[in-house]
Amino acid sequence: MLHNGYNFQTTPFYTMSPQSLYMRPDLSVIIPTYNEEENIQETIQKISHILRLTSTPFEIIIVDDSSTDKTQLIVTDLILRKYPVVLLTRTKDPGLSQSVMTGIEKARGSVIVCTDADLSHDVTLIPQIYNEIKNNNTDIVIGSRYMKGGGIKDWPLKRRVISWGATFLSRILFPQITDPVSGFFGIKRDLVIHTPSIQPRGYKILFEFLGKCRWHSIKELPYVFTNRKLGNSKLKTTTMIDFIKQLINISLFPGHAWGELRKMACFAAVGITGIAVNMISLVLLKNYLPLLGASFIAIELSIISNFTINDAWTFKEINPGTWLHRMLSFNAVSVGAMVINMVVLAILTTFGVWYVAANLVGILLGFAWNFIGNRRTTWRV
Repeated sequence: MLHNGYNFQTTPFYTMSPQSLYMRPDLSVIIPTYNEEENIQETIQKISHILRLTSTPFEIIIVDDSSTDKTQLIVTDLILRKYPVVLLTRTKDPGLSQSVMTGIEKARGSVIVCTDADLSHDVTLIPQIYNEIKNNNTDIVIGSRYMKGGGIKDWPLKRRVISWGATFLSRILFPQITDPVSGFFGIKRDLVIHTPSIQPRGYKILFEFLGKCRWHSIKELPYVFTNRKLGNSKLKTTTMIDFIKQLINISLFPGHAWGELRKMACFAAVGITGIAVNMISLVLLKNYLPLLGASFIAIELSIISNFTINDAWTFKEINPGTWLHRMLSFNAVSVGAMVINMVVLAILTTFGVWYVAANLVGILLGFAWNFIGNRRTTWRV
């Protein structure tokens, strides 16, 4: 049927270009869409142009959540113009992650690359992502905004804060990865297909793959994220709630994240012994020194004790730099945790919070700072 200049099938579910019928693709580029009429044609044409310059047989899979604009009309027209495009239309359970999973299930390529419909990702990296997976046998390749050489351009402050918060929380479980919630990545299809425990929800499907797939090698490539110029972002409050649920779910799943959670538990146990060292030292020293002097030495002794045990036990397999360098780094991070504890205590009590509860909040935030800070400096991967 012809409608507003576009050829449109009334019930498109699995539409394939004639070209893709006789050339089996090895690369499947998945693009989830919803009301992307302003972006989708340029995105498909740009990706097609880039990949046609390579020798890689490919397909572009558009997974559309029943758009109410001309997105499907435009995609169907491109298919009829012999672009190697597949159009999948979803009619229930809308969501970016669900769309990506639908695309992976229908994909014919051994390598999957996921990207957005608005060209916010640097799609010129797609051939490099494919080559890293296919030729270097890398399981997952991530386009990173937060490693050296990467960045974010023209993003409003609210989106930056949300992204930074999600990245901060996810890096607690995957400290070796700079951007574990990136929306631009490549992965071996078999890794996903052979992981039945995946629960696609929200926007962070890569985070799900990292937590549950049995991967062995990861590589990150820097790129500069550019905010969409046309159309509207689909980010909602429910998206953030879904991410928190996902974070908890992955923390409980016996996968890659458990190794980091074990380290966190050991780090906490060592911290408890540090409290004992602090208290005993304070009691012994206060008879010979002024209280503040005794307290300072007691704190430093507990820091040295915590470092020595963590270095020999919690992070025994991770030894960057010299022992002295790690010890000084641990001291510096621990001072930051102490400052956080005191500032939180002062602020919360000013607002009438019971000092015991305020101190507990300060301790918990100080612990988070201590663990994450030391994981990324003292015992970095």
